[in-house]
Amino acid sequence: MDADELLEIAVEVDGEAAEAVVELFNRFNGGDWVEDSAAGEASGGGAVLESTGYDDLGNPAAGEYRMVVKTYLKPGPRGRRIQRQIEEGLWRLGLLYPMPEPAVRTLKQEDWAHAWKRHYKPMRIGRRVLLTPAWEEPEPLPDDVVVRLEPGMAFGTGLHPTTRLCVAALEEWVRPGDSFLDIGTGSGILSIVAAKLGARPVWATDIDSLAIQAARENAARNKLSTCSGALHIEQGSIPEKQAGRFKVIAANILAEVLVGLFDGTYENVSLAEPLAPGGHMILSGILEEKSEIVLAAAARHGLQEVERRQEADWMALVVRKEHAG
Repeated sequence: MDADELLEIAVEVDGEAAEAVVELFNRFNGGDWVEDSAAGEASGGGAVLESTGYDDLGNPAAGEYRMVVKTYLKPGPRGRRIQRQIEEGLWRLGLLYPMPEPAVRTLKQEDWAHAWKRHYKPMRIGRRVLLTPAWEEPEPLPDDVVVRLEPGMAFGTGLHPTTRLCVAALEEWVRPGDSFLDIGTGSGILSIVAAKLGARPVWATDIDSLAIQAARENAARNKLSTCSGALHIEQGSIPEKQAGRFKVIAANILAEVLVGLFDGTYENVSLAEPLAPGGHMILSGILEEKSEIVLAAAARHGLQEVERRQEADWMALVVRKEHAG
């Protein structure tokens, strides 16, 4: 394998097995790419499959929901060692989850970097949000909220069901002038949508410095100034000394992480603390069978379910903090 080539390892799995495969790839290679085999979603910028499960308006078509999880290895002894570790790990996971043999192929780095863009086109999510790659010129309807996004190599395009569910919930619960917090912002899509729906101020946090860079660049593409105070992006997780400040909070993170954030496993402050009395929190990244552990964690901190949305195996939960007294 030449120095300008990459080895791609891909495996098609359902939602529950995808989490295990992502963890395996992260453990041995420190990076993974998750594609929605229905929507053509690449969470990480790998070559994207053609969209076969969604119509032109972004509505899910009938059929089983599956994902393709990918990782990319550079040539050399280290890459061969990681490949052996991954293949052994996938074999062991196959004893627990039904999954096909991984597909392995070699491709040029230039092809990997650009091929996925061919399949990423403007798509409507929610009722009014038109998500478009920065290199496309869409034709929006008069009331559309146009969000321009450059996913780059490290973050998703925003078409995964969890993001779609969050955007639909934002349209329902965000009102002009609402203060908004996006925890784990990634490419910044939820913060940008909230700002374009009129939320002020908007805060976005992520523990990954690359995410912060991507979110700031996407904010600039959408003509949202991070210097004016309308959109504040910072590295970190739950902001401290902001108790009761935010009318709406969104956290599109895995269920177990959400539980830990509520209960102070990772932070000195609970996820519930920044939410204003009477405010709403949108929780996503949750597989259906794990929704109850998230709701239980929210209830421990005084938040009650008011809405749930579902697409395939994925759920978004909306919980509310009751007014004091």
